[in-house]
Amino acid sequence: MNDARMLYVSKLKECDNPMNELFNILTESMNYNAPNAICGALYYGNGYFVQCIEGDKTRINELFHNKILNDRRHENCELMYCEDIKERLFSQWHMKYAIFHKDIVNFFSQSNVDQFNPYTLSVDTIPEFINLLSKQKDSYYTLKPNNT
Repeated sequence: MNDARMLYVSKLKECDNPMNELFNILTESMNYNAPNAICGALYYGNGYFVQCIEGDKTRINELFHNKILNDRRHENCELMYCEDIKERLFSQWHMKYAIFHKDIVNFFSQSNVDQFNPYTLSVDTIPEFINLLSKQKDSYYTLKPNNT
């Protein structure tokens, strides 16, 4: 198996209930990723998504091109990074939700970015960001709506 790690960013399209959409995206991700041996993390803040996914290179490419790029909830979806890997950083999560966190905000402020904007990531800063993302706690269950 040829594993790879991919990072993409996008903007959430305007909607009535962004947190509900975020929960739906996470739930759909976990349901799709588990049987396809894909793992990763999603971070959301200031209306931006940044998602790191790991798995078989063919499967994550198919996921990105056939599913994510066609998801109407995303706009300005951009592949920022892809690398072959020998070891997965997110192997414990089919999709971890990393909550908006001060360490991430500090990471961006050190790069002279006033607020979280993943489009400002570069080839030089992405590996450090992915490592930081891998250390964040999973906050999926703090997001879960009361009615589910």
